Amino acid sequence: IQYITITSTGNATEFGNLTASRSLLAGCASSTRGVFGGGHSSTNVIDYVTILTTSNATDFGDLTAARSQLSALSNSTRGVFAGGSGPVNTIDYITIASAGNATDFGDMQNARAAHGSCASPTRGVIMGGDQTGGYTDTIDYITIGSAGNASDFGNLIGATGYTTAFSSSTRGVNAGGADNSGNRLNVISYVTIASTGNATDFGDLLAATRYASSCAGSTRGVIAGGETSGGATATNVIQYVTIASTGNSTDFGDLDPDTDGAGAAYQQMAGCSNSHG
Repeated sequence: IQYITITSTGNATEFGNLTASRSLLAGCASSTRGVFGGGHSSTNVIDYVTILTTSNATDFGDLTAARSQLSALSNSTRGVFAGGSGPVNTIDYITIASAGNATDFGDMQNARAAHGSCASPTRGVIMGGDQTGGYTDTIDYITIGSAGNASDFGNLIGATGYTTAFSSSTRGVNAGGADNSGNRLNVISYVTIASTGNATDFGDLLAATRYASSCAGSTRGVIAGGETSGGATATNVIQYVTIASTGNSTDFGDLDPDTDGAGAAYQQMAGCSNSHG
C-alpha cells in the first residue's frame, strides 16, 4: 500500500501492507478509513486501514462471495462492492465504520467484471466492464443509502473493459481501459452523477492505459499505474485531472518502488481517498 497527498504533486510513499498479496481488488473509503475487498485469485477478503496513519491493513470481514475484477464506491458511511469475475451481477455493501461481513445490496443490470465505479454522497455509478460476449458501454446507478437493484444511467463513449473511475460530489469520470479489439484506450469521459445520460468526452490520458487505479479529492482526480502495452508491461506513472474542467491529464509523479523487489511499476491495483465525493 502506498499513498500520496492529492492536492500536491509528487511521488508516492510507502504506507504499509495488505493482509494478503492480491491484484484485481477494489477500494473505497470514508473520511477516516480505507477499505479493500476481493481480488485475485477470487478471494472474499475485506481489509482496512486508517488513512491518516501509515500501517499494515487489518481484517474487516468477508464479501458475500469470493471474486476479483470487481469495483467499489462509497459515500461517507457505506461502501459498496459491485460485480466481479464470473462475471457476476452481485452488489453487496458494508458500513465502513464497523468491521463485519458484507450484506447483499441487490443486482447490477448485467453480470460483468473489470468495470469502474464512483459516487456522489447519494448515488453510485458503475461504468463499462467485461460481460459475457465482450466489453460493454453500459452505465448503471444505485442509490447508496437504499438497497436495491441497479438502474440504467446511460452509455459510455464506447464499449470499455478494465477501466477506472473516480468522482467529485457532482461529476463522475471514467478513464482508460481497453476496447473489444484489445486496444488500450487513452479516453477520459464524464457524466453528471445527479442526472442520467450518456458520457461526454473529457480529454486524454498521457498514454493509452488499462488496469489503472484511481482516487479523487473534491476537485482533483488521480490515476495511477496500469498497463500501457501488451503482456505484463506496467507503468509507474501517476497523472491527474481537474474534475470540474475538461482537458488532458497532467503528470503527478511516480509510484513508489516495491520493497518486496517487484519493481516500481504496477497494474491491477485499487485506490481510495479520505476526500472523495
